[in-house]
Amino acid sequence: MSNDVSVAPEWVSKQVDVSDNTTSVYSGACLVRMAKVTVVLSAHVCPIYDGAAAATTLMGTLAASAAVGTTEDFGDVRFENGIYVDPNDSGTGTFWISYSPI
Repeated sequence: MSNDVSVAPEWVSKQVDVSDNTTSVYSGACLVRMAKVTVVLSAHVCPIYDGAAAATTLMGTLAASAAVGTTEDFGDVRFENGIYVDPNDSGTGTFWISYSPI
């Protein structure tokens, strides 16, 4: 994959199961387009980080109790160190996240 962002990116979608607690979605530089809830989220905020662990750069969140179809638009923002999701330990629900490795 080219590091030249002028090249049309190839988009990948991955389902994230919030009940897995922490998830490393992708471990490298990428563009993130959006996240979309596919199974209603529990009453916990679901943070999405640029990094390989929590306490790195918070890039966005999915709201507590987000309904199916709720989206978080990242606008093709560049994540330098990967995509990491760290919901509450008792969180439930799923969402798709769309990204393009660069």
